[in-house]
Amino acid sequence: MARVLSCFSNCYGPSGVWAAVENIRAAGIDHLELALRGHNFGGLVIPESAVVTEKADDATAGAFCDHLRKHGVKVSGCNVGGADIRTEDGVALTERRIRFAARWFGVSVVVSGAGQPADAAERRAIVEHLRRIGDTAGSVGITVALETHKGPTQNARSMLALMDEVDHPQVRLNFDTGNIAYYNEATNPVDELDLVKHLVRNVHLKDNRGGLEDWYFPALGEGGAVDFVRVREILDGVGFSGPYTIELEGIGGEPEPGLEERQARIARSVEHLRSCGYLA
Repeated sequence: MARVLSCFSNCYGPSGVWAAVENIRAAGIDHLELALRGHNFGGLVIPESAVVTEKADDATAGAFCDHLRKHGVKVSGCNVGGADIRTEDGVALTERRIRFAARWFGVSVVVSGAGQPADAAERRAIVEHLRRIGDTAGSVGITVALETHKGPTQNARSMLALMDEVDHPQVRLNFDTGNIAYYNEATNPVDELDLVKHLVRNVHLKDNRGGLEDWYFPALGEGGAVDFVRVREILDGVGFSGPYTIELEGIGGEPEPGLEERQARIARSVEHLRSCGYLA
């Protein structure tokens, strides 16, 4: 099976998306999942200036597309999350990001959070908003894959309940192999994946050492808590061929690794996935 193996541009940290395009092929793959916003959580800090957001003018977006072509890099998907989809403003921002991803990068999948409702009323609002987001995505040929985050998608049981409530063909799951243990105590990611495999549209391949809220996300194969062979086998069984996206968020408390070390971790991750059969 030919699989799409990609890398989340956030793996390049504050060096940003332009550097990601320039370096990813040297790591052994040619796809990126593009962040469309900055990041400041868990010690991973990426300024908005390091990414190409939905606010970019045509000249900037066009120049970035030229940069992709120059370096022979393809976009596997875009990360459009970060907005508070409990609110009208948050939904509208997510929709703008989806349309931007469709217009400039022609992707078929985007990744978003599912929000963190505080009560039943907020959950009902999120369900309705996800349906609206699904409609918007469907109108431009995109599926929204919901991240494995605290709240409605933090484990398989929660994911299945939310998918049943939303019941929209353009709203599916982004399964994050590392976030399962981060948000759930003593939970095996492959067991959780097996329960939701039929709903997975994108995967974030992330390693850790299995601790609850333990910010330890090294190169793949160096954490030890994720059986990446079994992840592939489960998804092979339902005909999923990707995108499989490498996501390395670093180790809590370490100094900024810098571009050279980040590149080395990505390259080691690609080689680990090669040994696990992803590039066969």
